[in-house]
Amino acid sequence: MKILLTGGTGFVGPAVARALAARGHRIRALVRRTSDRSRLDEIGGVEYAFGDVCTPDSLPEALDGVDAVVHVAAVTKGLTRDDYFRVNHFGTRQLAEAAVAAGVERFLHCSTLAVVGPMPHGRPSIEDDEPRPVSNYGISKLAGEEAVRRHAEKMHLTIVRPPIVYGPRDRDFFEIFKMAAMGVGMKIGLFESKRYSVIHVDDLAEVLAVALEKGRPVQGLRGGDGVYHVSDGGIYAWEEMIQRAARALGRTNAVVLPVPESLTWPVGLWGTLTARLTGKPQIVNLDKVRESTGPGWACAIDRARRELEWEPKIPLDEGLAQTAAWYRENQWLR
Repeated sequence: MKILLTGGTGFVGPAVARALAARGHRIRALVRRTSDRSRLDEIGGVEYAFGDVCTPDSLPEALDGVDAVVHVAAVTKGLTRDDYFRVNHFGTRQLAEAAVAAGVERFLHCSTLAVVGPMPHGRPSIEDDEPRPVSNYGISKLAGEEAVRRHAEKMHLTIVRPPIVYGPRDRDFFEIFKMAAMGVGMKIGLFESKRYSVIHVDDLAEVLAVALEKGRPVQGLRGGDGVYHVSDGGIYAWEEMIQRAARALGRTNAVVLPVPESLTWPVGLWGTLTARLTGKPQIVNLDKVRESTGPGWACAIDRARRELEWEPKIPLDEGLAQTAAWYRENQWLR
């Protein structure tokens, strides 16, 4: 298939491009002229269309002759609510409308587990759970899902919802490695252990490529048909991930100190104010604090295993070791 890939120059995009190319697909990446395309250039054969999802005039030419869209572009950290909605909702809506107008047959939308909200009743979420996002990121991504769902009768639409994504070059999960490198980390909550699902970026790229080909179509504006939760198959306590990252760095362990949830709100407020003063989004902000509520963010992947015949290949310890090596080789950590 000839595929238009969005988000190709981000953290996840190049891995997705490699996975698609390995399956024989031809790739056209929607990129800004100022974007660093070096990682896509390494793949070879990638065609470029200049523009972005928030510039509707750039989309018809980008979609010309395309069989499918793989939509990975998203804002994960923003200064304001509008920053999230501009790309995650408006941009997604514009892309879906342009794809329908261009006669695109398939649309794969990379969403997020954040649209579901914290684990319902303390159990791993499944695709049929009613979405209850708690952050601007999750709410905007749910709005994006709803925008593409409105066109489900006009093209084959599949949605994939990953949890925390990690791997070389990632700056968010890097915060766990920084704590692990110091030997001291923090967890939110004095007594309970919040649990999370994660996935290595290469496993996510592979399942996106598989879902494009094998994913069932979404049916209507609600429901779990055609939606797939994905992860490495494990569920981990936050402190466990810090300790495993420490071992990946060659430390025997890391001390993880509990922090009352009530103290996280001032820290999140400070991060939000700092972001607005400096114009640079902060990793810790009110949006992230909202996401830290509840028992955690974990999902079951039975449907992806059954319907996509997909199995994650990279266990957590192996992925952490690979990621740690990259951070050190590139002097992110010493």
